[in-house]
Amino acid sequence: MIEIGRLCVKIAGRDAGKKCIVIDILDDKYVLIDGETRRRKCNFIHIEPLSQVLKIKKNASHEEVAKALDELGIKALQTKPKPKTQRPHKKRKTPEQLRVQKEEKKKFRDIFKPKKKEEKAEEKKKATLEEKAGLVEEKTPKKEMTQKPKKTTKRKEGKKE
Repeated sequence: MIEIGRLCVKIAGRDAGKKCIVIDILDDKYVLIDGETRRRKCNFIHIEPLSQVLKIKKNASHEEVAKALDELGIKALQTKPKPKTQRPHKKRKTPEQLRVQKEEKKKFRDIFKPKKKEEKAEEKKKATLEEKAGLVEEKTPKKEMTQKPKKTTKRKEGKKE
């Protein structure tokens, strides 16, 4: 039933409802198809064979498949090849440019340098403006509170009879 040149309709996937031709039988489950669909391997459960069989050789090119489909009035999918473009190559920096870049890096490193523990301690020691002006009241140490003895609860023992 599935043979090379058999016209089919794809019933599953994104190409569902489009016509295709079996180009090659890969194994007991898969066939190679081309036509209105993308040229690809397809499970034969996902295609519905039609009554027409086209004379086409095994592993026919896309152009041959397109000609055979044009005779039936079916337009084959035409993919456009991507234009080849050259990637721009990076230009090497001169030693002078590298020096300038390093100097800029050092400037930023000094500006955003994380503070050391010693510097943080010095900042804490610095008095605020209010303290310098004498506007802040001195803190008195809190009185030590005497600890009250903890109350222990005695468990009531059940009466033994």
